[in-house]
Amino acid sequence: MRPIIGITANYSTNDSFGISEGIGAIKQEWQLLADDYVYSIEAAGGTPVILPVLKDLDQLSDLIKHLDGIIFTGGKDIDPNYYGQYPTKALGLLIPERDRFEIELAKIVLSESNIPVLGICRGCQLLTVATGGTLFQDMQYQKSTLFNHACTNSPKHYPIHNAQVDTHSLIYDIFNTDQIRVNSFHHQAIDQLGKGFKVTMSADDNTVEAIEMPPERYVVGIQWHPEMMTREHPYYLKIFTDFVKRCSK
Repeated sequence: MRPIIGITANYSTNDSFGISEGIGAIKQEWQLLADDYVYSIEAAGGTPVILPVLKDLDQLSDLIKHLDGIIFTGGKDIDPNYYGQYPTKALGLLIPERDRFEIELAKIVLSESNIPVLGICRGCQLLTVATGGTLFQDMQYQKSTLFNHACTNSPKHYPIHNAQVDTHSLIYDIFNTDQIRVNSFHHQAIDQLGKGFKVTMSADDNTVEAIEMPPERYVVGIQWHPEMMTREHPYYLKIFTDFVKRCSK
């Protein structure tokens, strides 16, 4: 039986999607997920299950019992109140419903289960915040960078910049290289690490590109989007193949 991988969904109050597609109504809210995540997990041998944003958080412990692994996906900015900061002028759109659900879900997953966890972009940042870390709300204003990390005009699958990989890391074991070229679609980044994490991948300007917990627990966060690259560059499917394999144990 294929392992069941829960993948968190986006939550949107923008009704334009449903109206333009002819499947919704005015003021209707939506829970959405890019097909790239579904494709990558299925291609890697897992059964993807989309996890909606739930209002009743008391059911999270029972939900986790049905999963063999979980992916926290990309999306909007995390409310800086969760890491003890006031909002800056460069803070992007917030989705309080999603923040509330996913931060509690991450805490329960990390404290009450041993299932493998993979965080992608916002998901990497969410794991950081859920374990007591902090973020740069916008790198342009708060961090010295060599280049633009929010390359929204770049094709989704295009590896836009280089990143250095710690040779003592799961990322190195997966790709067997100390350098990887990655895509980049983020304006926020990790500042202070969450408890138990170490940096295992960094851009040339020291922006954190991947974090990991100690080897006895598979918890990996990556700041880039390998799921967007797997169709054009099967090389990047390795991270999902490894993840699904660990979820099978």
